[in-house]
Amino acid sequence: MNKLELLSYPLPEAVENMLAAGCAAEAGKLIAKYLEKKETPEVMKARLRLELELMKRRLSYYKYTYEEAEALLSSRFSLYRKGMLSSFMEEGLLDWAFVDNEMRFEKKLLDNAAKRCDVLSQPDPDTGRDLKKRDDCIALIEEKGSLCAEISARISMRICDESLRGQHVHVNLPLARKIEGRQDDVKIIDASDTLISVDDDSVPMRTAVFEKVLDGNDEFSLTFSYRISESLRRFPEEEYVADGMDEYLCEELPHIAFTPYLKALAGEITAGCMTMRGKAEAIYDWITSHVRYSFVRPYALIRDISTYAATSLKGDCGIQAMLFITLCRISGIPAAWESGWYVTDEDIGGHDWARINISGTWFPVDCSFGGGAFRQGNEKRRRHYFGNLDTLRMIANEKCCCTLTGKKTIGRDPTDNQTGEAECSGRILYDEAVSRVELVSYRFLS
Repeated sequence: MNKLELLSYPLPEAVENMLAAGCAAEAGKLIAKYLEKKETPEVMKARLRLELELMKRRLSYYKYTYEEAEALLSSRFSLYRKGMLSSFMEEGLLDWAFVDNEMRFEKKLLDNAAKRCDVLSQPDPDTGRDLKKRDDCIALIEEKGSLCAEISARISMRICDESLRGQHVHVNLPLARKIEGRQDDVKIIDASDTLISVDDDSVPMRTAVFEKVLDGNDEFSLTFSYRISESLRRFPEEEYVADGMDEYLCEELPHIAFTPYLKALAGEITAGCMTMRGKAEAIYDWITSHVRYSFVRPYALIRDISTYAATSLKGDCGIQAMLFITLCRISGIPAAWESGWYVTDEDIGGHDWARINISGTWFPVDCSFGGGAFRQGNEKRRRHYFGNLDTLRMIANEKCCCTLTGKKTIGRDPTDNQTGEAECSGRILYDEAVSRVELVSYRFLS
């Protein structure tokens, strides 16, 4: 069993009540008592141990009191006025939780306020420039029918905690995978001498693996190149579910769960749709017009990502992709995860999207980019990201919620891998491990 599946198991009511009230210390004491009881089933003990681990992460993520949050918003946004924070909370624009009986706001408070609170927003020239790159790339693909780019990038991770000196660390850094017709010619240009292995393309979340005993000056790095291609895809007129699609039609707990609510929602969205494409497109249109982009707390702190997205109507690229995959599978459409980086000739950042299979052909779907296009009134771009992508990618992962090679515990991002993971003496490193992704070169190929 994937340890992450434990998130789908309920906790004892008393523990749930303490957690909901933000009484972390009291919840911890209750959990300790349940772990001591002989009658507590082993599977419940495993769930409770996982909750103890996640509680530590939750406490470190929700850090600002109400007064501190207001002070930060006032100092960052000239348009902020005292009391606005309450209205932002009422509208569900900012993430908060009770911690030790006190309301606390998320680490990403300022980023989310800039992204979601329209009254505070100012035009961002970088955003406009980035969107133009997408539109230019799409225009080239439509003009030529296909487009190819050659990209080189470097990812590094530095362990910056001197107290870990002398301990053994295991590091996984993401690496581009070969995908027929889409991504190939993957070459490792340079790597730290602590590299011990490289996953082959059969591993769903491909990484390069490093190990060493920390000596206080520790950096792990990987530089690689790859070629990515994108061609215009046409949906088939004759539709069927191809052989070998069973794994892309089933539940994968905890985040792809066919709950009564999600089944009812899928039925509502796809009512009247008679084809696989029609249902998938209806789901895409609903998500891109209803679920607004938002930075979120770490995925490990969300018990069911799809339900979170469908009830809060907010989420980042991965949250939206997961909801799309779940609703498609409920509707009988094979759907899967895909992720890695969003890459332009200026910058690199993590990104997730989905794909559906109709009549044996995979079609990528990027709800996040489609939703941005919807809110900017760019219907041409929104339609493009249903079935087509761009050459602004690095694809490392073809599934989600997989255990990385050599890892023993749940990662800081147990759903995806975009910036790497470090495990030291049986525990995952957080602030002690700092990742950096850098573009080396980007050029279109004629």
